Parts: sequence; C-alpha cells; structure tokens
Amino acid sequence: MISPETEELHQKRLILAGYLVFFFFGVILIKLFYLQVLKHEYFWKLARQRTFVRVAIPAPRGRIFDRRGVLLAGDRPSFNLYLDPFYLKEREDQVLRMLAQILGEDFSQIKTEYILKKRKAYGEVLFRRGLDWETVARLEARRYYLPGVRVEARPERYYPFGASFFHLVGYVSAVSRKDLKTLREKGYGPEDFLGRRGLERAYEDQLRGIKGEKELEKDAFGRTVKIVKEVPPRPGKDLFLTVDSALQREAYRFLENRAGAIVVMDPRQGALLALVSAPAPDPFHYIKGFSPAAWRALNNDPFRPLLNKALLSYHPGSTFKPVTLLAALEAGLISPEEEIYCPGFYRLGRRLFRCWRKWGHGKVSLIQALAQSCDTYFYVLGEKLDIDYLARFARQCGFGRPSGLGLPGEKPGLIPDRDWKRRVYGERWQKGENLVVAIGQGPLEVNLVQLVKFYAALGNGGHLMKPFVVSEISDPSGKKIKVFTPEEEGRLPASEENLRWVLKGLIEAVNGKHGTGKAARMKEILVAGKTGTAQVVKKDKDQKEDREIPYEKRDHAWFVAFAPAEAPEIVVGVLVEHGGHGGEAAAPLAAKVLRLYFRGERP
Repeated sequence: MISPETEELHQKRLILAGYLVFFFFGVILIKLFYLQVLKHEYFWKLARQRTFVRVAIPAPRGRIFDRRGVLLAGDRPSFNLYLDPFYLKEREDQVLRMLAQILGEDFSQIKTEYILKKRKAYGEVLFRRGLDWETVARLEARRYYLPGVRVEARPERYYPFGASFFHLVGYVSAVSRKDLKTLREKGYGPEDFLGRRGLERAYEDQLRGIKGEKELEKDAFGRTVKIVKEVPPRPGKDLFLTVDSALQREAYRFLENRAGAIVVMDPRQGALLALVSAPAPDPFHYIKGFSPAAWRALNNDPFRPLLNKALLSYHPGSTFKPVTLLAALEAGLISPEEEIYCPGFYRLGRRLFRCWRKWGHGKVSLIQALAQSCDTYFYVLGEKLDIDYLARFARQCGFGRPSGLGLPGEKPGLIPDRDWKRRVYGERWQKGENLVVAIGQGPLEVNLVQLVKFYAALGNGGHLMKPFVVSEISDPSGKKIKVFTPEEEGRLPASEENLRWVLKGLIEAVNGKHGTGKAARMKEILVAGKTGTAQVVKKDKDQKEDREIPYEKRDHAWFVAFAPAEAPEIVVGVLVEHGGHGGEAAAPLAAKVLRLYFRGERP
C-alpha cells in the first residue's frame, strides 16, 4: 500500500511533468507561429528561390572571318562543372570525395580549391571548364549521389590558328571582380568573358551579344527537375576582315625564332592583308588558364611575346630618309641631280658624324643616296633643314599620331621639335640633333603601321589611305549592318615630280648593283623599297660583329617595300627586333612575303 507521502510526491512530479510538456508544446507552437505566420513571406520567397531558379544563358559571341570566309574566331561547346554551396553544406566532404574519384584528383587539393573558389564566387561555384565527354558521362551517371553538382554546356571561344592571330584578333578572358565594379551595370556577370586585346577588345560591344534566361525547377537536393521557362540568347554580330589568313599564317612562320612584326597592306585601298607580331602566346591559354610556371616564363621571355611590335614605336633608322629627302626637295634645299661627296663622315663644328660605310660612298646624288643609304648625304640635308619644318612635314606624312587602324595599344610615336625639347628637357634644340633625326635616329620614333601607310602613299601617287582591317559587320543571319570602304585621309605634302625622284631611288635600292635592299629583288616584278638599321645603344669601338653584342643591345632591322613599283598592289613592312642590318635580316623576310603573294611560293 502506497503511503500518503509517496502519493503526494508522485502527484507533484506528475504536475511538474505536465508543466514541462505544456512548456515545450508552447515553445513549439510559438516557433510554428513565428515560422508559418510571421516569417511566412520570407521563407516562401526563400523556398521559391531554391525551387525555381533563374539562370542566365550566355550569348554566343560573334564570329570573326578573314576575307575569304575562313573562321578566325568562333564559339564551340564546353562542358562546365558547377557546385552550389547551399546544397553542399552538410554533405560537402562526401560530395567532394566522390568528385575527386571521378576527376581522378586528390581530395585535399579538390577541397582546398573549392574553398578558395567559394570565397570569390557569387552563389554557384564554377569549378571546372572544358570537361571531356567521358568525365561528363561519369558525373551524369552519379548525379543522384551528387546534390548541388551541375554540368552545363556553355559556349567557349575558339581560335583555330592560335598564336599567329593573337595580336590582331586578340583574345577573351574571364571577367574579374575588378571588372565587375564598372561592367555589372552593362549586363556582365562573374561567368562572362571580355575582349582583352586586338579586335576582340576593339569590337567588344558588337561581338558580345545579349544573354538569354531560363527558369529551372529544382528538388531539395539541387537537382534540376525541369525547365519551366526559357528566353533564348541573341548571338553577337560577326566581323569580316580584309586579311588573308594564309598570308597571315605564313608571315608568322617567317618570323620563327625571331622577335618582330610584319605588316602587309593594299596601297590602293589601305586594306590590311596581314599583321603579325612574333612571338605570341596561344590565346586559348587565357581561357583555360596558365600554370604559374607558364605565366612566369611568358613574362620573362626576352622576345616579349605579350607586346604587339607592329604597334610599338621604335627609331625607324634609314626607312625615315625618304621623309627627310622629300622635305628637303619641297623646301628647295637640294636638287635631284646635285651631288654630295661622302668620305665616310660629316663634320659639324667639332663633332664628327660617321656614315655607316667607313670608307665612304664618294660622290652621290639623290638616287644613289637612297639606294646605298648614304648617311653623309642626309647629314647635309639635316643641317640645312629647320627641325620645326621637318617635324611639320613628317606629321603631314602621317607620323606622330595614331595610324587610324583603330587597334588598341598603338603607340603614336614621337616627332621631336624645338617645343618638345623645351617642354621635356627645358633645353634648347641643338643643330647636331637635326643630323641625327634626319637619318631616323635620336628621339624620333614611329611604328610599323605608320611606315607601311607612308610607303603605300609613296607608291600610289601620294594618297594617304587610312588603314582598315574590318570590311563588314553582319548579324548571324548574314544581313549586313555596316560596310567599311576605303578612306583617303589626305595627300603627302610633295609634288608628283619629287615623288617620282624618290620612287627612282627606292627602285634602285632594291634593283641596283649597290642597293642595300637587293635581297628583296624579284625577276619578273619590279620591287621598290628601303632598308633601315636603327641603333639601340652606341656600340663599343672594339665590337665589330653583332654576335659580339648582347642581344638586347643589337640594332633593330627594318625593311619596307611595295610592288609592282609602277602600280603597287601590295606594301610589306618588316621589323626584326635586335636583328642587325635591315638588308640582311628584314629584306629577305619581305621577299618571302612578296613571292608568296605573287607566285604562291611557300619556302
């Protein structure tokens, strides 16, 4: 029999248990009220966000074709792997271990990479690009066990000819967090690509297209159940170029194991037929990414593959002499038949300015001076010319300002005069500086496209044609949106008679017995051109040959030519960085381009 005290104790315990049950039920009811009533709208939106997800569909980027319709840049499908941190919270290690097995990689590396990418990502993590079919099949077969894992086909930029078009066509790379600060309002997202160089950058707005969108229904594990709604993207516009892809690829091959550039132009229109700078990286590396070692090697390469040498400015050397000569002829400072004696040097005051030929050229007139590139002849012209007049004349010939081609990164060069010397150095211009500028040295700088544009005008009768490389912009259906036509910027400030005299000198430079550009001579076609050897640093007296000089201190080699000389169809400009003499290093390369163009010869 239970005593009254024991019974009372049981009743107290029963009452306490009742209070506890009532309290916990109360807490649950309050929590349910909070979740279902007070926070109903918030959790309804959250559930909808996770059940119905809107995903942007990237627009295929516009294609780039050469003059014959050969594809230079386009898109191809790429399978990308995405991880959603929201669904991986409690299963992170389990999913990453399975991914490591499927990808054949180390789990610890996979996890470290995921953590690093998750910190930088907005929502989903783009974990891998460019998966192969076999990997995609393995992932799809195990999709049930991989919550928060998604494989999706996205357009990826494709460059069929790799490095040979790098500096002309350019490349795209992923938008950075820094880019998004200014580009987000233009519709760019963290997975988008941006044109970084060449035409890809210059025509970014036309090439990028307009994104589409689709709404996905997902289950509790982040797996797509169905596509609820889809708005297709609008592809970017296509570019058709004036360049010849075969000529471009061969020109790049001609520069193999050299640092330099080749520019080829139609002098009748200003249409660019080729523009190469070598060496150059494969643009696809910017899409898939560089390893740290590969990136260091690229940046430390003494041949400077990341710089477009066709648009950089350099001392032009003797390729500038036709400008000096025309200026002197127009000013009436010399006549074509007048002879100047060259003993191998020219004395101005107490200074001695040496000709490249130590024993001199003897008596030379205009044609021999150009053909043999006699420095003394041009020293005399330089002393007679006023530097401000020469500078104005050079600018009227297209130097000292952008060429008009429109590619990003072009250096306009420098045409020095008295005002420039005073502004930069706070000093007066010295007469001896005239002599140095007259032969294309000193502070004078031009780029290869400017030189080709000028020589095109020498060949076509004085017409300065604006260089252009895009001939047409079309929509994906082929409808023409814009067509580019030849445009004349002006004329050389020289008479037809003086232009004819300069032309005779350029023809003799290639075809004459003592011409410095005879390496570019052709039997059946008359070629006109001019060599140039631009000194980088002053040589030591005891250094007689280029191989005794460190690579970075060797002269730059130039050659610019057009053919046929009487009615030019093509202008070729060659620059070989630290290549030595223009007649030995640059002229033979121009000859290869000319033979390829006229005969179809591929050496």
